Amino acid sequence: MNRPSSKFIHYYTHLFVLCLFVVGIVCSKFLMSMGILLGIISLLIEGDFKAYYTNLKANRFFLAVLVFYGIHVFGMFWTEDIIEGLSDLKSKLTLVIVPLIVISRPLVLRKSYKAIISVFVLSLIITSMINFISYHFYSSDFNFKDARDMSLFNSHIRFAIMIAFGLPLLYDLSRDNKKTRYLFIIPAIWFLYYTFVSQVLTGVVCLGAIFMTLLIFPLWLNKKYISLLFLSFSGIIICSLIFIGLKSTIVNEALPSVDNESVKSAWQIRSKLSYDGKDNRNQALKYTLSRFLISKNYSMTGSGVDKLTKEEVRSIEKGMAHYSEMEGGFRGRIEGIRYQLSHMSDPNGHSLLQRIEAWKVGASIFWSEPILGVGTGDLISSFKLKYKELQTKLTPKNQIRAHNTYLTSLITFGLIGLLSFLLLLFSSGIIQLQQKQLIGFIFLVIMMVTFFFEDTLETQTGITLFAFFSALFSLPIPGPSTD
Repeated sequence: MNRPSSKFIHYYTHLFVLCLFVVGIVCSKFLMSMGILLGIISLLIEGDFKAYYTNLKANRFFLAVLVFYGIHVFGMFWTEDIIEGLSDLKSKLTLVIVPLIVISRPLVLRKSYKAIISVFVLSLIITSMINFISYHFYSSDFNFKDARDMSLFNSHIRFAIMIAFGLPLLYDLSRDNKKTRYLFIIPAIWFLYYTFVSQVLTGVVCLGAIFMTLLIFPLWLNKKYISLLFLSFSGIIICSLIFIGLKSTIVNEALPSVDNESVKSAWQIRSKLSYDGKDNRNQALKYTLSRFLISKNYSMTGSGVDKLTKEEVRSIEKGMAHYSEMEGGFRGRIEGIRYQLSHMSDPNGHSLLQRIEAWKVGASIFWSEPILGVGTGDLISSFKLKYKELQTKLTPKNQIRAHNTYLTSLITFGLIGLLSFLLLLFSSGIIQLQQKQLIGFIFLVIMMVTFFFEDTLETQTGITLFAFFSALFSLPIPGPSTD
């Protein structure tokens, strides 16, 4: 019996490591760390350093990663918080190591690529089903406040991004066999349904980004730049109209005519939460209650409160200001945004308003150090000082960082940092267009869009997600008939 060759063993060990990465990205930081450890050990044991160097040197994405990480190292020269700076360098090292592992040993077989993507998609299916079942059948055991809390294995925002990205990956897998192509419709419908019921707007935004990419990609490849410009302009108009539509239907922030005494008395009989206190989302409960009564067309008196069911009372306690939020889905989330837009004087407890406040503070920090930024380790301390200086209404626990990767690059390293980050994205985009890789281009667009309202590169999962798939798609992906 023939023994497997060392080349065979190294290849499938590398494939196992890559599969370990994608499972870890979905549900386990431990597996992500193990992927890095085993990946480095595997490359060292194989020891084909000349081939590794050749592969890495020829990859423009990896070179751009080195430049971006080099800016982080350079930023240590003017940081005041050395400890935090070293911590940031350590976490950002993943941005270099993961592509190094992926690119050093490129996949050459379509079935290997399919194995990685299949494992990723299967992990998403299993974890999303566990999330769904836990939320709908064991909600009290997990103390869920709303549907966005049902992401048990990951940040609900990053999980929503992955679920959306699962759709084009399913399409890519379906191309290999026409006979089984229709089987992929079932998980695709599930991913769409999960995006709807999870109420994470980031997921819906990602679906919109995927749709736009499907229009943009062929126009760019065929150099139809006028059509591309028109499409981009149309997208801006549509987004503006949506925002105007949301703003036009909100109620005034001041309470409508309310019989406060009777409403307060009736509420205290129905609930243990104080009428003059906060709901579970840290919103003024009396505002939440009044909005809910308006949505039900109940009178703003004690009799209106008496009409509320037990489930509706619990929903108000959870911070739901419109009855549609009880039903879940996209409509409920839209009503939540309307509530936020009608209560902009107090951003606490409102994710959108907290981000807007953070962007204002972040912009103020940038303009104080526009050229070189505050340095690698001073991001957190700069935000704390600026929040205090501007006398923000946000409570300390709600004083978040930029939640915008572009703004974070500007704050930390000034214009140089933003340019190095844009170089990273630009290099990836050029590779996808030159190699005509639609799936890789979709992933890049999803990342670029979500970078506007997420600090993706400030968490281990976010860094690994971006680094792994960007590196994977920086390589020529074997097509359906190449094996």
